[in-house]
Parts: sequence; C-alpha cells; structure tokens
Amino acid sequence: MKVTFVFADLNVFQDCSRDYSGIFAHGIGYLSSALKREGHLTSLIHLVKPIGQAEFIRRVGTEKPGLVAFSSFSHQFEYVKQLAAWLKESHRIPVICGGVHATIDPEEVIKVEAIDMLCRGEGEQPLVELCHKLERGQDISGIRNVWLKQDGKIIRNQIRPLDENIDRLPFPDRTLFNYRALYDYKIRMLTVLASRGCPYNCSYCCNHQYQKLYPHNYVRFRSVDNVLAEIEEALSWYPDIEFVNFIDDTLCIRWQWLEEFARKFPKKFNFPFHGNSRINLLDEEMMALLKKARCERLDVGIEAGNSYIRERILNRKISDEQIRKVFELGRKFNIKLAAYNMIGCPFETPATILETIRLNAQVKPYSAHNAIFQPYPNTDIYRVCIEEGFISEKKVSAFFKESVLDQPRLSKRQVTFFSRYFMIIMKFYRFFYKLPQGISTKLSSILDKSWVSLSKSYIALKLYFLARLIFSPIRTTKLLVMRINPGLARKFKYLIYGRYYMKGRKVKL
Repeated sequence: MKVTFVFADLNVFQDCSRDYSGIFAHGIGYLSSALKREGHLTSLIHLVKPIGQAEFIRRVGTEKPGLVAFSSFSHQFEYVKQLAAWLKESHRIPVICGGVHATIDPEEVIKVEAIDMLCRGEGEQPLVELCHKLERGQDISGIRNVWLKQDGKIIRNQIRPLDENIDRLPFPDRTLFNYRALYDYKIRMLTVLASRGCPYNCSYCCNHQYQKLYPHNYVRFRSVDNVLAEIEEALSWYPDIEFVNFIDDTLCIRWQWLEEFARKFPKKFNFPFHGNSRINLLDEEMMALLKKARCERLDVGIEAGNSYIRERILNRKISDEQIRKVFELGRKFNIKLAAYNMIGCPFETPATILETIRLNAQVKPYSAHNAIFQPYPNTDIYRVCIEEGFISEKKVSAFFKESVLDQPRLSKRQVTFFSRYFMIIMKFYRFFYKLPQGISTKLSSILDKSWVSLSKSYIALKLYFLARLIFSPIRTTKLLVMRINPGLARKFKYLIYGRYYMKGRKVKL
C-alpha cells in the first residue's frame, strides 16, 4: 500500500530566513521508515508556502496513494482543514491526521468532515497496522491510538502501551525529503532525536498531555551506539554538515547516557553538537561533561523574568539564582547558552516583560530568542486563559506574528512592540549595568518608564527597522544581506568561519 504524507510546513519557522525551504520532520521520517520496513510505499508532499487547489489535487493524483496522511501542529491545522476539504471534493481516498494537534485536541480534528481518521500519540505501530488492514480489506475499527468515523459514529480507541525499547525503530527516513534543499542543510545542520518524552509539566507545553496518555515510562532514550550509527549513516549521504543538533526536549536528563556519549562521540566525529536542556539540570559537573562531549551550544528556557509568572503561571520551578549561575558556568566552560523567552504570557504587564529583558541583559546569553505566547488547546494554561476571559475560542498564531490574548493590563500592540524591540532594549540595560550601581539603578528606572510609554505608540512600531539600524548596525546589516541574498551570505559566512568546523572535509558551497 502507498501512503502519501502531506506536511504543511507553514506558520512556524518561516521567519528564520527569506529562503526558508522546510525542515526535516522526524515524526514523518520515523513513520515512513516503519512503513517501508513492513513493505509499504511512501511519498511526501512538502509544502513551505500555500498552494492552489488545482495544483494540490494534481500532486496528490500523481502520487496515486491508498491513504493520505496529514501531520499538523496547532499553528497549521486551519490550513490542513482546507487541504483535506479540497482532497475530498475530488478524490475518494481515506484521510488520516496525526501529529501534535491530533493528540492534544482530537475532538476538534475528528469533527472535521474531510478527515476520516486521526492518530493520537506515537504513530509507528498504529499506522503500520492500519495500512496492513486497509490493504487486506480487514476491519479497522479496533486499532488502538486511532479514532475513526464509521456508520455515522465516532469510534475513539484507547492508547496502546509505549514501546520502551526505541532502538527497535528504524532510523527516520531522510530519503523521503529533499534533504539537500532543506533549510536544515542550508545551515549545514543534522538534526537528531536521541530520546522521546519530557518529564516536566510546564503549563504551556503539550508534554503534560502526553504524560496523561502515557503515565508509565514516557521518557525513553535510544542507546548511544544507536544514535551514533544514525549520524554515521547520514554523514555517508551528507558529509559536509558542520554540527549535529539534538532536538530532544531535555538532552541532559540522564547522566549515565551522557557520560557514555561523551566518551564515544568525540572519538567518532570531528564536529560539535548543539542541544536543549533545562536550567535546573546544569551544574558544574554536568557542564564539564558536556564540554568533554564537544557541546558547542545549548538552548535553555528562561521564558519569563518575573518569578511569579515563571514559577506559578508557567510552572517552571527555576529561580533567578539558578539562571544566573548556569550562564556563569556557560562562560566558564565556553559553551554558548542561548535563551528562550516568551512575551505576552497570561497576567503579564509591560513591567513584567521588562523584567524578562533585564534578566537577559544580566545573564548575557549568546542569543536571546523571544516568541509571542500561544495558548495551545487543552494545555493547563489554555484553561486558565479561558477562565480569565483572555480568549474565547481555540486560536493560535505564529510565534512572531501577534498575541491572541485580550488582557486588561497589556495590549496586543505592546506585546508586538516588546517582541520586536527586545534586543534593542536589552542592549540599553546591558550598557547601564556596567555603570556604578547607584547610577545604574536610577537610569534603569527612567528607562523602564520610557519603554512602557513607547510601547503604546503606533509610530514606534513603524520606526522599528530604523531603530535597529541605529542601535545594532552590524547585526541589522547582516540580517539585511541575508534577506536580500541568503545563499551568497552563507557562502561568505562559510569562507570566514566554516573551516573551523570542516577541518579538511570536502565541502560543496
């Protein structure tokens, strides 16, 4: 049987680059490799910009699938609904939807007329079973993890137990994607998942919903040797990558795993790796181990500078002191620490957003990302937003577009202002913090009032690019060049910096 995956790679990462050409989606890659191992065929329609109805129908018809499988985040689901409706108008092909949104909001998904089935949770085993039965004309009504419509009713099957040994899974199918055309490849990055699951319960994240589906052994790691074998296989196809990026939610959970990895990875590969970690997992011993393993960069979550919002609203039990200490350790061990932040969280005010910016200014991250808060359906914080009247319906925007919350003490314009001006404001505070404390405190107080006043101004948003050019001329010029001709800019970047990574390996520019 042939399955055609449709990946609407929209509304999430487009702001990364003008020449954004899509990411490698590990979920689809794993599903494809599981199906191929069982003798099925797969293909992919990878959309990085909207497509017209006639062209979409033509591309599906060319593939001649027996099943069309959509994978969707919450950001993308409105577009997926449109694609599915177009498909149903012209083809009688069964349609299934999976991914994060189908797992966290299955009732919304299954009620879409053009979607016949959905898969909740991990999908390799359910999708293989579904394809076997469809191919043989067998009853599909009892497949665990799958919800479906039958005889005018919705059948909501239970979740099957997790496979605890994820080494049994084949490596994700990179051949399904045009990997050399992907944004991942343009920045010479190989993304890898070493584990599945996260043990923490941040109120804004889908992980606490996955934990309810899978209350036992939700967090599982692949063996180190299995991970290294996948990297080695990928290098045989793409030898000119500069670094591996582990996209696990929390790479540093298991000390013994990382200790073995630190012994083996540097011996096998001559490039560094990046990853994500929780701040509370990073002490001096862990940072020393990461340095030994050739960790070059870690992305960590500050999220909010106000301790009440961070600990009580976002449910991140991490103190200001822990945050400061970890960034000091990053500098000590020469590991670049990048900070994730959110703007416009529930109950925020301009003053609490400035606390976030000031904390970033104090700890001096290698880079500071700021996303606009999104209330993902059925998360704990989504329910708070409903109860407080901040939202009246299920709605999310892209990370960098606008807030969807209506808050009494923080306007949507102010959220956009602080999101755009985050780096400029941080630069001011960093300068003032170099002054004697008494002077610094007075100037910071004056600055706070100025930024709050400016955040209400429509003109300030219109003058954003000019402000960037004045206060960050070098960085803004680099970004402008990337916007005009990103391919040429990356070639110059490689000529200046890239040889540090490649160490004699043959590289295509």
